[in-house]
Amino acid sequence: MTPTIPLGRVGGVPVRVGLSWLVVAPLVGVTLFAGIDPQQGDLATRVLVTAGGTVALFWSVLMHELGHALVARRMGVEVRRVVMFFLGGYTEMAVGASHPGREAAVSLAGPAVSGSLGVGFWGLGAVLPEVAGSTRILMLLAVVNGAVAVFNLLPGFPLDGGRITRSLLAIGGMPPRRAEAVTAWLGIVVGGGLVAIGTAGQLLGRPRTLLAIPVGGVLVILAWAARPVDRRVAADVMRPAPDPVSEVMALASLPDRADPVPVVSSGRLVGLVIGRRAAGLVAEAMDPVLPGDVVTATTPLVEVAERISRHRRTLVVIGETGAIVGIIRPEDLPDDLLSPAHENLME
Repeated sequence: MTPTIPLGRVGGVPVRVGLSWLVVAPLVGVTLFAGIDPQQGDLATRVLVTAGGTVALFWSVLMHELGHALVARRMGVEVRRVVMFFLGGYTEMAVGASHPGREAAVSLAGPAVSGSLGVGFWGLGAVLPEVAGSTRILMLLAVVNGAVAVFNLLPGFPLDGGRITRSLLAIGGMPPRRAEAVTAWLGIVVGGGLVAIGTAGQLLGRPRTLLAIPVGGVLVILAWAARPVDRRVAADVMRPAPDPVSEVMALASLPDRADPVPVVSSGRLVGLVIGRRAAGLVAEAMDPVLPGDVVTATTPLVEVAERISRHRRTLVVIGETGAIVGIIRPEDLPDDLLSPAHENLME
């Protein structure tokens, strides 16, 4: 994690600043100073106006994050800290996909603050007298804050708009894990689009589009890292398999438990007895086991769910040695993998 230094507390929220801002601040200051016409005031005044603009830009980013933090605290959400870093900032808090309503409200607060600041800076630039390029800097701050508000409302994670979209999808009934996946891929699309725009702009001789490349690249990396990856395997949900029985055994000799019983012939798995009958042989009552009905204990649970969702069949789980170690019935799957939305995705 990038080293940070404490800046203080605002409304009880700890604020820290990444060391990258020690590089960003001078670059912003030099850029603003270079944009001021030397005829618009003496050197000292231009430096003072530039310093004010740099501080105002930092303050704008901080206000965006504090908008998230203070609304979260007001809604009873734990806020750990606000951190300012190279490309902006982030707020560490406990709200997430498990509280979609709160997450939407907290996520909307940041763009709302930036949009309000944009209007405020535009108003100041329109009414205050010009002093050594101050009007230009105020209008630039208005544009930057407006752009931050609009950009953050794009529907891709980890942008605020992505979090809002994820919350709305969850409120609309989409399983949280599916909503996370959708917004993560939207974030990848948005980031890739920015990289493409920046690259095309450079090829067309438009240097102002250069910033879109690193911003889009960072967005793609963060969205890719945030996409949900289900690491559960068959062994996590299987129930222990009863001892296998021979196909020539009498049904009456099977254990009383209702779990499916594996049937073997010459050491090879050939079927499952799923129901129970009082009379007859196992061979007469068993369901044949197809190749697709057998999975290993390390088979990803997503693949297990796909097989069950397609065929609605009980699966047999085997271990590394080929021994039967478990059974997975459709009702053994977690709800998030057996929901209609998941089944439609798999199909």
